Amino acid sequence: MSPTELIIVGVVGFLLAILSGIAGGGGGFIMTPMLIFLGLSPAQAIATGKLGGLSMAIGSLAGMRPNRKLDKNILIVAIILSIISGFLASKLIAGINEDIYGNILGIALIVIAPIMLIKKIGHQEKIISRNKKILGYIGLFVALFLQGILSGGFGVFVSVVLMSGLGLNAIQSNITKRITQLVLNSVIVLSLIGSGLILWNVALVMIIVNLLGSAIGGRIA
Repeated sequence: MSPTELIIVGVVGFLLAILSGIAGGGGGFIMTPMLIFLGLSPAQAIATGKLGGLSMAIGSLAGMRPNRKLDKNILIVAIILSIISGFLASKLIAGINEDIYGNILGIALIVIAPIMLIKKIGHQEKIISRNKKILGYIGLFVALFLQGILSGGFGVFVSVVLMSGLGLNAIQSNITKRITQLVLNSVIVLSLIGSGLILWNVALVMIIVNLLGSAIGGRIA
């Protein structure tokens, strides 16, 4: 990737990190397709982006200073599901078909946009019944797996499940989601670090701008 393209990645990544730090996710919907447009394969874009996602989680958590009351039971289950999802996703990333990935990402862009407006979720905590929580955990596993293997902003689905399926408010969801993102991306990066799919010059730029931008966004949130 040329110096000019790295600058583009840096500028766009910094702005997206601020917005993603505020909203709790969604920046990958622009960043992942942009990396592919700049010449990376889907597998390279996803693998490299995981390092950026790792730094974004750290920056957001630092900015939010997560001392708010979290549901520890939900958090523990979410972390376990993140480890399982990360391990499974790392085994499949290298074999992603470019055409299939493009179609899935395109459909997701259409589907995810109106969800937050239609559902009006996340304004306050909700009491969820035990049976609905089981369904919520299943949905969380699916969302985490999709985020792990497809990236591209699928972390937004994690936030939606945490709020609508498990009853968290927007801030609790944001913090919980960032912790799961930290665990999920750590597992994937450790699994792919010797695969040759991570482009380290691009990853370094993303790590720096995501760390700074998400810290700003987290403080605003």
